[in-house]
Amino acid sequence: QRPWQMKTTLSASIPIVTGGINVFCDGVTAKTDLKDVANVDIVVGSAVDGNELARLRILEDIASTDLASVQPSTIDTDSIESALMTLVIKGDESYFLTGATNTDDYSMELDDVITLHLMEDGKARTGVASGNGKEGMVIQLLAEAGDDNSDATGLDTDGYKLNGALYFTVNRAAGTASLEPTTALLKQCPFNPPRPSIGSTPLESCILRRDVRLRGYPARTGSGPSAMEILAASRFATGSTDPKDSTAARTLAHANALAETSAESNFLVEILGDSTYTRTLAPKFARAINARYNLNGRFRRAFWINPGDEWTPTQT
Repeated sequence: QRPWQMKTTLSASIPIVTGGINVFCDGVTAKTDLKDVANVDIVVGSAVDGNELARLRILEDIASTDLASVQPSTIDTDSIESALMTLVIKGDESYFLTGATNTDDYSMELDDVITLHLMEDGKARTGVASGNGKEGMVIQLLAEAGDDNSDATGLDTDGYKLNGALYFTVNRAAGTASLEPTTALLKQCPFNPPRPSIGSTPLESCILRRDVRLRGYPARTGSGPSAMEILAASRFATGSTDPKDSTAARTLAHANALAETSAESNFLVEILGDSTYTRTLAPKFARAINARYNLNGRFRRAFWINPGDEWTPTQT
């Protein structure tokens, strides 16, 4: 017998807050200078070609180095597919391809992504810490001013706060940094809360999820994938996985050769369900993104992020 799929459509709203995307080098002056040569777009939804892509909601140049308090911009959607997020990192070609600034072998990396998932009605409240007011509390935390990365003695040695919700831990000896939630944010939205037992408190109405961790993609047992870089496999063609060896021509060739069994197709299948439509949507959408942004796997890169989350994976 042929199994049948049952699908339920849920309405959702995605608040996009200035300061939620932060881009900078960890240096005294580079913290603000990097925005001159790099920025970020978010594409919401999916498309099979450039014409459809042009009709999607695209938030352009939203990277921030100044976490000022602003009102969120909300995107309404009625399905996971129409809320699929594509995070595009855009580096300035004149900066990354010229030897005059000694940056011709630099690349841009996506080190950490944390997303917040709220079971609320989509209204950004003023921050009442009761009932359904967590969304307002979270937005207030994101709007709080961050710390500088230096003081009178030089660079901060162990890390600093980006805003009231997130901070960086820094290991200067190893040359690494990681994104972490503040205690205040964890009080509102824990990581991976367990399924409550019968008679206990209800499910959390806000949870945190790690989509990217130290340039990798953490897998949560029983849950679907949450993020991937599209067309990343183009770097494997020459046996190298170093982004510095990637080019736009190689990325284009890989995009044109994408099949229904590609990593991109498998990613969307895990989110939307296995069907001919899903398997053909993935390569078409990846090619449309590549055509718009001229990806090169080095300083122009794109990542899909699953907007949905399972509160209790392995049980749902």
